[in-house]
Amino acid sequence: MKNDKIRVGIIGANTTNWASKSHIPALKLIPEFELTAVGTTKLSSAKEAAEKFGIKYAFDNAFDLVSCPDVDLVVIAVKVPHHYKLVKAATEAGKMIYCEWPLGNGTKEAEDLTEMAEAKGLRTFTGLQALSLPETLYLKKVIADGLIGDVLSSGIIGSGGMWADIRSEENLYLIDPANGATMLEVPFAHTLAAYLHIIGKYKTISATFARRRKEVTLLTTGEKVPQLSNDQVVVSGILEGGAVSNIHYRSGMSAGTNFLWEINGTKGDILITGDLGHYQLTPVNIQYAASGNKLQQMEIPTEFLAAGIQTPGQPVRGLYFAYKAVLADIRNNTRHVPDFKDGVAMHKLLDNIRISADEGKTIAL
Repeated sequence: MKNDKIRVGIIGANTTNWASKSHIPALKLIPEFELTAVGTTKLSSAKEAAEKFGIKYAFDNAFDLVSCPDVDLVVIAVKVPHHYKLVKAATEAGKMIYCEWPLGNGTKEAEDLTEMAEAKGLRTFTGLQALSLPETLYLKKVIADGLIGDVLSSGIIGSGGMWADIRSEENLYLIDPANGATMLEVPFAHTLAAYLHIIGKYKTISATFARRRKEVTLLTTGEKVPQLSNDQVVVSGILEGGAVSNIHYRSGMSAGTNFLWEINGTKGDILITGDLGHYQLTPVNIQYAASGNKLQQMEIPTEFLAAGIQTPGQPVRGLYFAYKAVLADIRNNTRHVPDFKDGVAMHKLLDNIRISADEGKTIAL
């Protein structure tokens, strides 16, 4: 497969959902990938998607898609509770797998899926796409190069957007922790993955959760429904290099700040801002100031950006750079994109955050 196209089948893409607005446009921009199959729970919607996006095969049975000989890489882009059975099916079919984050509905599922894939020697990718963003790679480099000296502290305040009201019945599953897709697992974890990649891992953590909104409004009907998940998440800690860290996520949107990340060092400061706390899919602005100076715009150098094409906007942008990194890993037999083992590590970190919040104690990692 060194020079051949990588044939992709997507489970969970119709003509209007997340996969159709992000995964498919991103893959279409990379000629080394060929979209060959799409699968949904209804053959009619699968055929509509196949026709709209020029895809050869349409399936209403995921097991038929993963068994298709013209599929090399299976993309799982469905709700979290369905990840396990679909990833397992793709594993049994011996395919490479890209599964959106969270990998499983909890750590046990993620561990089982990882064990199955490793037993077959399969290439796996966990959809923590923020790690492949040019902003993430550039920030990691300049901080490692000492632009702001030693990192003293770092903090984020972010708005989850959801979890204050619900746009449609399809999104109701987000407010029930049993489904594994709360504010902690989605915007917080996506952002945390990049945060730790850039400035280093935790040495200790101390977490506080609160469920301040007991019910939310279903916007399509005006109905009030129970809000069962924590809508305030605060994680403080010390990083391995000694820096003090604090991250606070809250549900809904603020009239003021919705994403603000400061990294303070002995020689200067970096400020990252955006309109939503989903760093993985929200455009951000980066500024820098040497100590004693005013903030200035920090542009991403061209070598970190896409060559030969106009960089797509979000939410396509995040998946575009993720799939470019997946392509490089497959072609070069490297491992820069998070795999299933990395997904398990993130699940375990979230477990420790939950324990800290539940038991009111600081945890050494």
